Parts: sequence; C-alpha cells; structure tokens
Amino acid sequence: MSGHISPRGTHQRGVLDARVVFLTHYIPLYQVRVLQTIAAAVRDFHVLLSTPIEPNRDFIPDWAGLDVAVQDTWTIRRQWKHQAGFDDPLYVHVPYDTTRRLRALKPDVVMSMELGVRSVGAAMYCRRNPKSKHVLCTYMSERTEEGRGWMRRQLRRRLVKSADAITYNGPSCLKYLKQFGVEGKPLFHLPYAADDRTVYQGPLSKDDATTRYRLLVVGQLSDRKGVLPLLRQVADYCLRRPNRQIELVFAGDGALKSQIQNYQCPSNLNVKLLGNVTPDDLAVWMLRCGALVAPTLADEWMLAVNEGLQAGLPVIGSTHSQAVTTLVKDGVNGWQYDPLEEGSLALALDSYFSESAESLASMRATARQTVQERTPEWAASGGLDAIRQVLGLENADSRLSDSGLSDSVGQFNPSLVEMSSDG
Repeated sequence: MSGHISPRGTHQRGVLDARVVFLTHYIPLYQVRVLQTIAAAVRDFHVLLSTPIEPNRDFIPDWAGLDVAVQDTWTIRRQWKHQAGFDDPLYVHVPYDTTRRLRALKPDVVMSMELGVRSVGAAMYCRRNPKSKHVLCTYMSERTEEGRGWMRRQLRRRLVKSADAITYNGPSCLKYLKQFGVEGKPLFHLPYAADDRTVYQGPLSKDDATTRYRLLVVGQLSDRKGVLPLLRQVADYCLRRPNRQIELVFAGDGALKSQIQNYQCPSNLNVKLLGNVTPDDLAVWMLRCGALVAPTLADEWMLAVNEGLQAGLPVIGSTHSQAVTTLVKDGVNGWQYDPLEEGSLALALDSYFSESAESLASMRATARQTVQERTPEWAASGGLDAIRQVLGLENADSRLSDSGLSDSVGQFNPSLVEMSSDG
C-alpha cells in the first residue's frame, strides 16, 4: 500500500454525522477560527484541554462556539535545552483522565495534538475501541526536533504507526515524520493560519522615507526567539554603517526585556520596547514599520510571519523558522538569513535597504498575495479531510500517492509514556 497525501479542497460540503473529540494543550487565539470551522462541519464536536492557558502566555482565552472541557492534568515545568545552545521554558502536560472522558463521549474520531502523553491516551483508547479512529495532529519542524532522545523517538515511531491518519503543519514537519515510518498512512495538511479578526487587511501604501528604517520584531523576548543575537548583529551592522539610522521595535514581553533595555547601542540604532500589544495596536505598528524581522533560533512555524506578510511587510526571516523557509522568497517578499552564520543578516539588510521605493511597494503587494489563501477555513479543510478519510468518506481517487511505502502497526510500551512531552 502506498502512502497518501491529500490535496487541498477535496472535502465535500455538508455536515458530517459524526462525533469528534479534539485533545490539545490549550487553545491559542489563532486556532479558535480553525476549530470553529471544524465544529461547524461535524454533528458533534468536543474539545478537551490540558489547561485553560499556559503561565507564559498573555491573552484572554476565547472558546466562543466551542464545547470545551478542561481535563484533570498534571503539569510539569521543564527547561528545553536545545543543541543550538538556548534554553526555553517548556510545560509538559499529563492529562490522566483521558480514558474516562473518551469513554463517556464515545467519539467516532479522536484528534490528538502532539506526540506525547495526550496522544498516547488517545491511541490506547482507540486501540481498545476499534470503532473510534485516531487522527494524530503533529506540529513540529526538523529544527525543533533536533536532539530528541532515543526513548522519545521510539514513542513517536509507535504513535505514528498506530494512527489511522496523520496531519502535519508544513513541509519540514512532513519530512521529519517520514523517518518514523508513515508507511501507508493518509497524510493531511493542517497548518497554522492567521486569525481573520486580527490581521491587518487595509491599504498597503506607506511613506517609504519614514518607515523603511523601522524594523518590527514580534514575539516573546526569550533565548529561543533569538532577540539578543539579533540586537547584537544589528548593533554591529550600525557600527559598520554609521550613516544608516535604524530603529528596532520589539512587540512582546519576556525574560530578556531588561537585557534589551540595558544594551549599549550605537548612536544610529534606536530600540523601542512595546511590551505585549493588542491586535489593533500591532496592526498600527505594522503600518509604521518597513519590514518584519523574524530572528528565531527554532520555531515549528512562526505565525508572526503570516501576519507580517498579510500586512504587506517584507520579512527578513531566520531559516530556523518553518514559516520563513516555506513562505519567504529572497527578493520577492523578503529575505532569508541564518542568525548563527556571521554576516548573514548584514547581507539580508543590505539587500533590503538597497531596494527602490517602487520595488518595495511591489514587494508589499506580493507579500500579501503569498498568504492570501491561508485562511482559517483553508487550514481547517485538512482536518476535515482527515476526519472524512478515517470515517471512510474520502474519495480514494482524489489522493496523491506518496513514495510507495508499506503499512505497519506498532505496539505501545507503557514505560515510554513518562519520557514523552507535549511539544
């Protein structure tokens, strides 16, 4: 049997007569619209959360139109030590009432996020109740998964082999999954999509003279996001080009705020810290800035890239962001650079600053076109296709054949559960 990757838009319209349970850690605001779209397309849709919100997030949860329950969960705080050299806080959620919850709901389809304890519980329930089908929803990149231990990799291999269908968030995620043996598995694209309620959709015209040298950085002020290497590299760039005035605007908060505030910048570099901003205020700042800089050292996607492109901002983005490597094309809608490679950012900045005002205006329009179709409805269609597939409603002729792989089924080893992580 060959593996199958579903193309976009193959699902038929109409409400599916099925009960679907979606298990996840918490609901980020950008995921609300996607889940609402899926909920509207099935008869009965339930969401089980490990926590209402994680401690390092700053927003008011939005569960509008969704049937949401919070599970009984142990949460363990750990430091993620990546082989790239950064540390980042990580919350590992261990929901321990999954079997009881699913037994009460009797789902036709269980969708579980990530390759950790949550998905182990979902897979075990579906194995004991074969009429319930398991869709394993994965959000990762090759970069974020570098250095994972042997035990965790074994768990992931077995979860992948036991699933009835698998979703992935981008090309790098799909490439990573293939090393775990997705033989014969139906694969569906369930990506991130910017929330239509919060992205800027207004005019793209700007005063190039006042905006070009103001660069916007969106995200947490943390080691993983690469904000300190960015600041050092831009400061060095300004020292080498004393006649070029640059302003770095940081929209976000985090543990590195004081270090950024106290950094000794050259006179031609101004740094502005906005803290956490509302979507409306962020849209205003996107209008005031000439480009978005995405300096991350590891991101499974990086939705700020989608949002910046939608606002018409050329993106100067790290190759360690899957959104950048997937969406950004050099000289077309931005530039890619490697924050760990000396001089890489300087080359990207030189290219950006050398563009004419007319070229940047064209680039802004192209940036928006890049993500024009990446709506929550577009993202949700992959999840709905996966549901139809496991229910036997997908047209097999519409699927694209992957590299002919044979199917196999793995067995679970309970001793691996304690080694797993939800993200």
